[in-house]
Amino acid sequence: MAVFTAIASAIVGSTLFGSALLATIATSVIAGGLAYGTARALGVFKPPSMDTGPDPGSRVQLPPATDNKLPVIYGNVFTSGPIFDAAISNENKTMTYCIALSEETQTGSFTCEEVFMNDVKLVFSGNTVVSHVDPNQSADTTYNGNVRLNVYQGGSAGSDVVFPTSGTGSTTAATSIVPHWGVNHTANNMVYAVLQIDYDAENGLTGLPQMTFKMKNTLNNPGDVLYDYITSTRYGAALSNADLNVTSITGSANTSMKGYGAESISYRDQSNVSQTHSRYSINGVLSTFDTCSTNIDKICQASGTFFTYDVKNGEFAAIPNRALSSAEKANCLVYNDDNIVSKIDISSTELYALYNAVEVEFADSTRKDQQNTVKVETPPADRNANEPDNVLNYRLEMVNDNMRAETLANIDLNQSRVGTVIQFSADYSGMQTDVGDVIKLTNSLYGWTDKLFRVMRCTEVSTPEGMVTVTISAIEYSDDYYVQADIQQTPADLPIDIPKLPIIGPIYLPQIYQGTYGNVSALPGSTFGNVITNPAMKTFGAGTQLADNPAFNAMVSGTTFNNVMTPEEYEIDGADLGDYELTAVGQLTGLVDASYDFGLRANVDVVWSNATATHTQSITQSMQFIGLPDDAVAPPVSLAKKMNLTVAGSGGAASDMTPANATVTLQGYSTIGEDTGNSFTRGMSNMGYQFLRVTKGEK
Repeated sequence: MAVFTAIASAIVGSTLFGSALLATIATSVIAGGLAYGTARALGVFKPPSMDTGPDPGSRVQLPPATDNKLPVIYGNVFTSGPIFDAAISNENKTMTYCIALSEETQTGSFTCEEVFMNDVKLVFSGNTVVSHVDPNQSADTTYNGNVRLNVYQGGSAGSDVVFPTSGTGSTTAATSIVPHWGVNHTANNMVYAVLQIDYDAENGLTGLPQMTFKMKNTLNNPGDVLYDYITSTRYGAALSNADLNVTSITGSANTSMKGYGAESISYRDQSNVSQTHSRYSINGVLSTFDTCSTNIDKICQASGTFFTYDVKNGEFAAIPNRALSSAEKANCLVYNDDNIVSKIDISSTELYALYNAVEVEFADSTRKDQQNTVKVETPPADRNANEPDNVLNYRLEMVNDNMRAETLANIDLNQSRVGTVIQFSADYSGMQTDVGDVIKLTNSLYGWTDKLFRVMRCTEVSTPEGMVTVTISAIEYSDDYYVQADIQQTPADLPIDIPKLPIIGPIYLPQIYQGTYGNVSALPGSTFGNVITNPAMKTFGAGTQLADNPAFNAMVSGTTFNNVMTPEEYEIDGADLGDYELTAVGQLTGLVDASYDFGLRANVDVVWSNATATHTQSITQSMQFIGLPDDAVAPPVSLAKKMNLTVAGSGGAASDMTPANATVTLQGYSTIGEDTGNSFTRGMSNMGYQFLRVTKGEK
């Protein structure tokens, strides 16, 4: 029996992984977890799944049924699940529902971070709802006391409660909540919610609404997730460590699935600020209705990893799809005329089947895991002449943020557009090569010297002479496939308000103001008959106007100016340029008991900006009184200063700069009361300021 076939037979007979899958992987070793575009280029393309319908093992809320199955949660998800028990109590006024959320994973701890009922977010005190917040951030207390929730992990004891984490109900056993549960209702190895609702028809509490739970499983690193799934005998593939190259899956080096996925990469957050996060993270729900191979594909596709079988050691292994180091390239196995025993078949995708865009669906965590889409495209300069638009659509089931979805889509698109896919047969030395390895190929006919290819399939072939050869399929390799793109996080999903119709004032006949304004003819295009329209009124208006009346503020003693109001910043984009006047007023308060000093100062800092720089123009005016006698009432202060809001008058703004914002501050000082300890009465009141555009009096 040939070596691959012997290995396959041994493994098929000893595992629960599925004989058909093992026979396929072992006798014709091919990488699992291939991205769709890459698989298409290799000729092993399978139609991408775009089915959005629910199945009985996924995250949707389902009624009780005997064929329901528990899903498996990894990372952060918004989810619900099948109802597996219910009871009515309290004279038919209270319904209790048990909702299965997930299998309990072998490692990792669960928390419940948020709970939604229909579209509203529930606010809890302990396990009891006290209010809810709708999508427009409006709070309501109509559910107060009528809804209670506990979430459990692994059992039904009080120590199994993961929500609430404190307060009432945080140590309450499920057997104390569900009326008919006893010691035999252990709910082992599952994560579930127990929800109680008191009947309240007036406020719509008449049955079980759609519940959504924001759940977090600390198990989210791709390597740890794959290891957990393929070794689980309850919900996974039931493989043992003897069947696995464990280091390739959970090792810390970047050659392993876990180590490479944990590397930090940069992205820009919703505020356009540079941040970092792990390269890959598994955040999603696996359906236990799907086959093990399908779920392994989902995990590997979400982490840019090939899942393959190492025929030399008889182990399954994970190989990150990554750029190689110079040292790794130097050690690649070389194939040439010495060990190639067949012709080299070269294929490439025809022009009209070449993908130049990838559109990927994913569950967006910023939108409560509702479906969102990212699209990456080949730049026009990189397309072939006359290449038509061709978009590949598919879904990443275990990704819930646009940054990682876009990272994976870029790699897939780049790799799917390679010009060369090769296939050849090698002698027995080809058994040294594993799927996922990068090899060097030298062939004078094609002008290749140590050209790099990544191996995607190895197939055992027995010749009539009893020899064993290995047919290798490989795809062209380039470091450029893995260049990290500049990616920004999807903006937050904001509430959508119904727009308000503007108030329409009275409509006047054009002749009604006949002769009222003598200069309306000087306003071409800005009049309706003899009525001056709003756009024309800016000719008479004051331009930008900033004004306020700060509240009373206490003052510190001394002769140093200190703020007597919180500085107020105004956006003045598009402000009219020209002359402005800064005015300010204030009245000193306090108990006069000796001679005293006081002063008031007004400041305006105008920030000018262009695309690359800013400049600050400062305007200041002040008035000070020194040595006022103890019988003199503090006079009111009125300040005024004219200034030029133009580039020429700004004191250094660049010619392409415009005003962006202005910060107004009033400052003062006073020594009233410091001699006799009456300083608590010292302050400034009746304050006001204006920063106005001057349109009259200019030359």
